[in-house]
Amino acid sequence: MPSTFITLILRLPGFLLAISVHEYAHARMAYQLGDDTAELSGRMTLEPWAHFDIIGALMLLVVGFGWARPVPVDPYRLRNPRRDMAKIAFAGPLANLITAFVLEIATILLFTAHRFSGAWSYIPIVLSVGARINAGLAVFNLIPVPPLDGSRILELYIPYRAQHIWDEFQRYGFIILVALLMLGVISAVMEPLVTGYIGLAQKVGLSLSLLFRSP
Repeated sequence: MPSTFITLILRLPGFLLAISVHEYAHARMAYQLGDDTAELSGRMTLEPWAHFDIIGALMLLVVGFGWARPVPVDPYRLRNPRRDMAKIAFAGPLANLITAFVLEIATILLFTAHRFSGAWSYIPIVLSVGARINAGLAVFNLIPVPPLDGSRILELYIPYRAQHIWDEFQRYGFIILVALLMLGVISAVMEPLVTGYIGLAQKVGLSLSLLFRSP
């Protein structure tokens, strides 16, 4: 039990950062494309509690992928709703991928530059865990199954003549998503992608650490 509690505590900062960055990116992109609904709702902020969803939080903390409270977007206020909705959808995962990359590089640089002791020894661990949570949230949301962001991106490429099929698919999107989760399909897809992405960030971090230490 104590080890489980400590694990949850170490994951909490990364989770709060992940949902804040993700939803803020959605809101900011929507605002830039002409829709200020999220701003007026108080969602264009990095304050994590503005985006908190209890079920999504538990999922992300316990199994490594989950969700926050969706940012409200009014497609009728966008200049090009079909294209702009895809941009708004992509902004969230992209922000998480950038955050994950920066956190993992920071972890490598801290590990190679300093020796932490006591409570401070948890700092690189928190950063590394945060990097993996951000990468996991990004990859999870890029899965093209409604209601995830990936479905909004995929919808941009659905021909208008097939829109009725897509609309029907969206009706059962959440059921399909739950089934894929229970069957372990999503975990099997996510794990190598997240691990590979974090591995790339580690290589960059190691290269930078060698560069900084060179005379």
